[in-house]
Amino acid sequence: MKDVVIIGGGASGLMAAIIVKSKVQDQANVTILERLEKVGKKILVTGNGRCNFTNKHVSENKYNNPSFVKPILKQFNVSKTLEFFNSIGLLYRMDEAGRYYPLSENANSVLDVLRNEAKRLGIVERVNFDVNRIYKNNDRFAIESKNRLVQEADYVVVAAGGKAVPVHGSNGSGFNLLKKQKMKITDCFPGLTGVIVDEGQVKGLSGLRMKAKVNLYLKKTFKKDKKEAIWTEDGEVQFKEKGLSGIVVMQLQSQIARKYSPKEVKISLDLIPHMTEEEIVDHLERRLAHIGNEEVENFLTGMFHKMLVRNILKQRCKIQLDGYTKDLTKKDLNKIASAIKEFDFDVKGYYDFDRAQVTVGGLDVKEVVQETLEARKVSRLYVCGEVLNVDGECGGFNLQWAWSSGYVVGNAIAKRIIDNA
Repeated sequence: MKDVVIIGGGASGLMAAIIVKSKVQDQANVTILERLEKVGKKILVTGNGRCNFTNKHVSENKYNNPSFVKPILKQFNVSKTLEFFNSIGLLYRMDEAGRYYPLSENANSVLDVLRNEAKRLGIVERVNFDVNRIYKNNDRFAIESKNRLVQEADYVVVAAGGKAVPVHGSNGSGFNLLKKQKMKITDCFPGLTGVIVDEGQVKGLSGLRMKAKVNLYLKKTFKKDKKEAIWTEDGEVQFKEKGLSGIVVMQLQSQIARKYSPKEVKISLDLIPHMTEEEIVDHLERRLAHIGNEEVENFLTGMFHKMLVRNILKQRCKIQLDGYTKDLTKKDLNKIASAIKEFDFDVKGYYDFDRAQVTVGGLDVKEVVQETLEARKVSRLYVCGEVLNVDGECGGFNLQWAWSSGYVVGNAIAKRIIDNA
């Protein structure tokens, strides 16, 4: 009888445990060690509590390290994921964007079917077990907690997550365990979170939401006439007191965290992407001719929310709101149109791990065997989930990585146990 121990009871850890136990049955004991008082707490906050657990459009291109991710997704793809969840009792639906949710619209449904299946299989959960170190003891592993409890194992899976949302379990402890095994951890940053910008540039906009084309530029090229965005996407932007948020901004933030320092880049919103700057000027000229002599503050009525109008005119174009439209010049109209097409922000940073959905960075993928996710330096030690340097876009892609990598690890361990029986 072999002992398999999973460190971390999140999405990937639960999947690894269920897969290995379902395949080996009575040939192994499977135990999950969880730092918190309950497994799966982070699952409950995904998708705003609705748990967007996968996506129709999953592909390696939705992740960093796509060549590493591709064969792992192939082993356990979206179709197999849906089949698995259906087999353990979950009913689900797909929305218009290809995102899958439990039919109940409640993340508890996903966690409950996983825990019920683990219980049915005889998987043991040891909660409040905060692992401090892993060491070898007569060719077996000993996993020691901070209060000196010890769990022995023949196979160990590190599925302790990254650093995102530490209150739900991922506090970076998995990285520390792997560092002690002489494995390389890349620099880690918050991912899929909001961006902090110059406060003056968002003055008076807090609470506003609007659709826009979001462009990311290198600062050194932003003033050039023929500048090219290094990243662009359409979506809803949420304005905060000190920054920007919304799915499209969170996607952009991960791009910044992976490749740039905040001071190197600039965010620019195209507030009316379907019109050229010249077309906007023409519209403003017609508007000016139509309204006659009105207060400047009312000039952009019908185009934007008043909060945004004030920011464009006063903050961006330095036009006094208590003035009158008769005093607006062609130069003023050009400035307004330019501000609408390039509503730009200087990036000061981004929110911390407490408000991040994922970790950008993690265990260098070269440290594991791609086909099995076994550590190259430590035989019978495996790694899955967010602890690896893999992060995906918003929309169920990161949970799919958890399911796929957890499956690969569980399957690899099961095969090894069965082959050596």
